Amino acid sequence: MQIPMQRALEFNRWYVNQINDDHFPISDSGRIDTYVTASTMQKLRHAQDPRYADEEYYDADFFTKSQYIGDDWAQNVSIASYDADPVCVNVSITYGKKNPHTVIDCMVKENGVWKIQSVAARDNN
Repeated sequence: MQIPMQRALEFNRWYVNQINDDHFPISDSGRIDTYVTASTMQKLRHAQDPRYADEEYYDADFFTKSQYIGDDWAQNVSIASYDADPVCVNVSITYGKKNPHTVIDCMVKENGVWKIQSVAARDNN
């Protein structure tokens, strides 16, 4: 049985490597559905649909909360901290060592599997 911290770390390591390899998991891979809730994926795919491009605009990647991937991020993805509240288990994930960047993954159980429901930026870099 996996715990939410392990799932968040596993996802973020996989995701940042996908982006580094010029793959776009939201549109290119069904594997992302094993890590992210169905309702969140539905919203993200809707936002990427060209027919709805004017409705929503994101100036940063939804999962990294950044416009770029640091050159040392793929090799340095770690859990910074975690805590739980009545809504989700919040897992802080740090990318990189040179210029660390941290996001907070809100992890919930969907059909018995821990998945990301939302992501927040912890810092402004």
